[in-house]
Amino acid sequence: MKLILHIGTNKTGTTALQQFLSINRKKLGKHGIYYATPPDTHNFNSVVRAPRRSMDGAPSWALLPRYHLVARQDEILGKFFVDHLVHAEREGAHTLVASSEALYCMPIHLHNPGDKNVCVDTLAQIECLRAAIPSSVNCRIICYVRRPDQYLESLYTQCVKQGMFTGEIAEFVNIVDDMLDYHRCLSMWQKVFGGSNTEARVYETALPNLIHDFLRYVLHLQESSLFAKASPRVNERLSRDLIESIRLLNKDIPCSKRTFDQRIYALVDERIADPSSNHEYLSPDERAGLLSRLEPSMKRLRTEFALPAFPQFDYEAAKAAWRSYPGLSFERIQEIECHYKDAQAHMGFRLERVFKRIASIARRKLPFLSFVLDFVRASGMHRILLVAVKRFK
Repeated sequence: MKLILHIGTNKTGTTALQQFLSINRKKLGKHGIYYATPPDTHNFNSVVRAPRRSMDGAPSWALLPRYHLVARQDEILGKFFVDHLVHAEREGAHTLVASSEALYCMPIHLHNPGDKNVCVDTLAQIECLRAAIPSSVNCRIICYVRRPDQYLESLYTQCVKQGMFTGEIAEFVNIVDDMLDYHRCLSMWQKVFGGSNTEARVYETALPNLIHDFLRYVLHLQESSLFAKASPRVNERLSRDLIESIRLLNKDIPCSKRTFDQRIYALVDERIADPSSNHEYLSPDERAGLLSRLEPSMKRLRTEFALPAFPQFDYEAAKAAWRSYPGLSFERIQEIECHYKDAQAHMGFRLERVFKRIASIARRKLPFLSFVLDFVRASGMHRILLVAVKRFK
């Protein structure tokens, strides 16, 4: 049995790819390919992150010592891979595919904002992952990378809108700096899984369709037209004004109480009059400085992985076109707040929140109902209910 482990990076079309693999499970199965995820999900991020979160959602670095984290991860990941390998063999598959961008992003998920330290050694986590996979399985690591400055900006907006970060991008760089060094990160994967089993691909080269690139060069399937298409509108970028509004709002909200509903914010974004589309979070000088600092690592990456060059940054053109973001006016803040309250009040969203709250209370107060709720989720029945609820929106 072969295992193809897609580790990200995030912000390289991972969500669209994972949804594509998920909705095409049966068709992939006809080619001997089994896509492994927990029930009713598109990836196995929840499995990767499970050991680092408590029952109430608090980061587990606040609860468990380091060796307990590694032991729990080994157990959870081991069960995931063994269970799906059994299912894959029963279905006659020769290749198991699993995808989680959380694997590449281990440093940020393990980061404690309080003491600004990585709480669990990343290399130890990769070794733990390899130990959880049966030794008889041939593993192949696949990672897509994009030009570091653009990856930084995209990752920053993602963390801001999800309530993970509320500072400026200059502060964010200090937290994720190691993640921008692709050569350093992928060298750890090479050390554990072997150089010949670790492959990097340039995201920009794979465009305009990363899914076709993955099918052809990773799964070695040529007829992409035979598969159902994923939604073209996945994890869309919000306007700069809305991102800034979310960042400022979350500054005054405890991390544990921050919420993000992509659908509500997407609806708000549609209603904003003339929203700013300025997504240049780095000035031309900051961008040039970052790329210059990372150039030695990028050169080693291109050499060792035989990669094409990343798109070149044109400093003069960027400087001529540069317009700094002026920030939010009081009127814009009021407009966004008004649209947000109106969207939240939609009957469909209100009913959905009620259903989720009831399910959460039932799990805590009536544990014996957890099996029923898990069955409803795994069977897809809750999706049918949500589709019906959407008619109220």
